[in-house]
Amino acid sequence: MSKNPSGFCGKIIIASILVIISGCFFYSRIDSIFGANFAQGKELKNSVWEEEEYLSVLSGEKNFLGSEYNFSSGDEEKIDPEKKALENQLREIAAGYPIEEMIPYISEYDRKIAGLIVGIAKKESDWGKHAPSKDGKTCYNYWGYKGGGSLGHSLGYGCFASPEEGVNAIGGRIQELVNKKLNTPSKMIVWKCGSTCAGHDPAGVKKWISDVSIYFDKISKKG
Repeated sequence: MSKNPSGFCGKIIIASILVIISGCFFYSRIDSIFGANFAQGKELKNSVWEEEEYLSVLSGEKNFLGSEYNFSSGDEEKIDPEKKALENQLREIAAGYPIEEMIPYISEYDRKIAGLIVGIAKKESDWGKHAPSKDGKTCYNYWGYKGGGSLGHSLGYGCFASPEEGVNAIGGRIQELVNKKLNTPSKMIVWKCGSTCAGHDPAGVKKWISDVSIYFDKISKKG
């Protein structure tokens, strides 16, 4: 019995086509399985990396630009030792007086200005024990200052809303006078007398200078 060459070839072609189709189907299944797993793994890896980066920022090991640093190596705000020493000295001197709550603001000034602020406050109000008030609340004016405050005036003296406002107003005014070379208690007598001490009791003028000098001398010098 003779074979039909054309029929045999046709079967070969059909079989080849079926093999190719099966191969394509198998490949697409493998790609979909492994491709999804790869994508999932990549996404998981990225997620873990992002979490690690986020935690490193929170812990302080890195900043948001990705550079590493260590907070313990001096990146934190440095405390000025001189300012801290002045603040500690003022707290020791004025402990228990109303002016004590103003010390953080007073210590922002240099020793000469701080010495005048504290010295004048001691003389004018005994560091806040005898100071004007308004509506039952202190005016935070311990210097006999007659300029206006944010709360206006009380008994002819400026009335401030907070310790910080009071210190800033007085510190600023004293700084202006110091810039004009009125930088010692004797030269700062204008605080008591105004433009002239004529008409003032000479003994009172001398006592004012002497009393202000006590704490000015202590504070204006280091240590």
